[in-house]
Amino acid sequence: MKNIGIDIVEHSRFEKIVEDSRRYERFLSSDELEIFLNINSNKRKIEYLASRFSAKESIIKAINKEKLSFSYKDVSILNDNNGAPYVKFNFEVDFDILISISHSDTNSVAFAIMIDKKKSG
Repeated sequence: MKNIGIDIVEHSRFEKIVEDSRRYERFLSSDELEIFLNINSNKRKIEYLASRFSAKESIIKAINKEKLSFSYKDVSILNDNNGAPYVKFNFEVDFDILISISHSDTNSVAFAIMIDKKKSG
């Protein structure tokens, strides 16, 4: 392990953003945007936006010592076939990120662990 990051956001912050494509397109990657646009439930859309934002904030906190310059759209938080979230960068990195996301009715929280590839094999 190299570093950790955590972030929590209130869903209420995203109630207006869910209706404003200019705002959510600022932080969703093209892969995430495709998924988001296919969600039918407004409640689930808000949860999706909040969780992706929180996950990206936790990643930024975990990698802050790496001095990388990138935008939110350069990072995708996707789900594998079992529903587990994973991180996909659209640029080369020499570390892995483990990510965990959880929700309540009013909040989304994300926890990121940065693992140095050189030490982990």
